[in-house]
Amino acid sequence: MIRVAKYEDVDAIMQIVSDAQHHLRDLGIDQWQDGYPSREVIMDDIEAGVGYLLTNGEQILGYAAILLSGEKTYLQLDSSMWHTPEEYVVVHRLCVRGGEYRRGLATELMQHAARIATAHNITGFRIDTHRGNIRMLSMLSKLGFKYCGVIHYPSGERLAYDLNINISNRL
Repeated sequence: MIRVAKYEDVDAIMQIVSDAQHHLRDLGIDQWQDGYPSREVIMDDIEAGVGYLLTNGEQILGYAAILLSGEKTYLQLDSSMWHTPEEYVVVHRLCVRGGEYRRGLATELMQHAARIATAHNITGFRIDTHRGNIRMLSMLSKLGFKYCGVIHYPSGERLAYDLNINISNRL
């Protein structure tokens, strides 16, 4: 089941974030090793109504911020580098509870993002990740996302990808 996150979910979300931070560190990836995403970032997601939880009815298994408002960092890439229209959904802060990896939970959250976009007549889907995050890169490949270029956040470079939801048979 996927639902909108509430303020009372913050502690459980932060535990999942911590699991993801440790997992990335164990893989030798410096992504999320600087305190991001912080409790304040998650609270901002909840306040904006963009934080979503994947649950099994009893416990929270995954978290994602699903935004229809775009990502200003993506403006670093020339519009010709994107394969999708100007309007798009973007997923940030995608993470899954430790011990629940490789069960398709992140894909479920991605599919939910696609459903939200479709409900708003949005066909573009954009996302970015660290070049060392091989599990995320593998999932993006399996879902049919296409590489668009390198973008830069204060925390480092990320690889940007996109997908046209209308022509995907995987979301």
